[in-house]
This record gives sequence, C-alpha cells and structure tokens, in this order.
Amino acid sequence: MSAKYIIRLDDACPTMNRSKWNKIEVLLDKYNIKPIVAVIPNNKDTKQIHDIEDMFFWDKVKNWQKKGWYIALHGYDHVYISSSSGLVPFNSKSEFSGVDYAIQAKKIENGIKILTEKRIFTNIWVAPSHTFDNNTLIALTEKTNINIISDGIGIFPFKKNNFLWIPQQFWRFRKMPIGIWTSCFHPSIISEKEYINLEKFIQNNHQNFIDIKDLDYRRFCILNNIFSFIYWKIRKIKQWF
Repeated sequence: MSAKYIIRLDDACPTMNRSKWNKIEVLLDKYNIKPIVAVIPNNKDTKQIHDIEDMFFWDKVKNWQKKGWYIALHGYDHVYISSSSGLVPFNSKSEFSGVDYAIQAKKIENGIKILTEKRIFTNIWVAPSHTFDNNTLIALTEKTNINIISDGIGIFPFKKNNFLWIPQQFWRFRKMPIGIWTSCFHPSIISEKEYINLEKFIQNNHQNFIDIKDLDYRRFCILNNIFSFIYWKIRKIKQWF
C-alpha cells in the first residue's frame, strides 16, 4: 500500500490572514483535497491577529463544512495558561494540559457551544500546541460528541482511550513509502517558500491524499509503536520533524 497524506490547517479565526488562507483554499479545491481545519472558537491570542476582523468568518467556516472540509474544535481562546506538555510532548505551553478539570470542561463546553450556535458541527479535536491531558479527554467525552483526535505519533490511525487518533507527524510533506501522514500548516504565517513547496508536493502527489472518512483505525500496530519510539528518540537529538 502506498503512503497516503492528510493536510491540517491550524488557527482559523476571524483575524487570520485572509489572503494566505484563500490562496491555500484555491490550491486544495483545485485538487479536491479535504483538509482538517482547526477553528479557534473565541480567539484571545494576540499572536493570531494577522488581519482586521472578518465579519463573514463564520460564513466561510460554514462554506468549508458544506464542501466537505473537516472542522475541528481548536481549544477555546488559544491563550496558554500552563507549562505542561501533556500526552503529546511537543511543547511546554498549554491552554489545557495541567489545568484543573473544571476549567478545561468549561472551556470545551463553551467552545462547542459557540460552534453549534454558528451551525458548525464537529467530532474532531485539535489541541493548541498539541498539549492536552487525560482530563481533556474526559471533558471531551462528557461535554461533546468528539471522538476523533488529530494528534499523536504513529504510522497509521489508531484507537486509544475510546478515541480515534489520526497521527500528526510533520509540518511539511515528505514522500513516504507507507502509512498515513498528516502535515500541519499555519496558513496565516506560511512563507512563500513553504507555500511553493506545498504546492509542488500536492501537484506531484494529489492522487495520494486521503479523505479522513476513508481511514481505517487499528487497535494495535507494532509499526506504530516502533515508529513512535524512534520518532521521540530522534526528536531529542535533532529537530528533523
């Protein structure tokens, strides 16, 4: 089986860089690629202010949803209040990991309420900075219908803790021999060089992008365990990923 690819776009919010987001949207539509889009329900992170507030932002999100893009809950306000790395230790800053359960649950409840009021529906979670913990998973179960997490390390999607996990391994695409590979991009800050590399990869490999509704989830896979072990070992040595 040849490798398949998924693209994830993070930090969608009313003050995102609209021209850069639009440019990527045109590219993905050209090849009928359906990304995961991580939407911040109530952005308060000043680092996410790249443009004047878009009055029609939620209409855009609804349009993404209508054409088959996958909307994900991306935290609540994207403000980091903890230095805990959590279950996927990429970073030591978090809106959720290490935070009291009641606070996490309220954030998640409020975030999903905003999306629902805007008639945006999701069953996917994307944690800001990849940082979340077991309390986050409990809150997601108790406060939402979310059952998919776009995160974790592995070669194939897997089942764990009553969730379906779609591993997110890279921040740029690489040609791989086997597996399902998610690369995460932040359109608001993508450079021209990064965009050109993305465009070239999609042009050459668009037939190998997979719709997440067609994914097969595994309860156990020795290749996932081996890859995860090697991934974190190499990451400690150099920032290859």
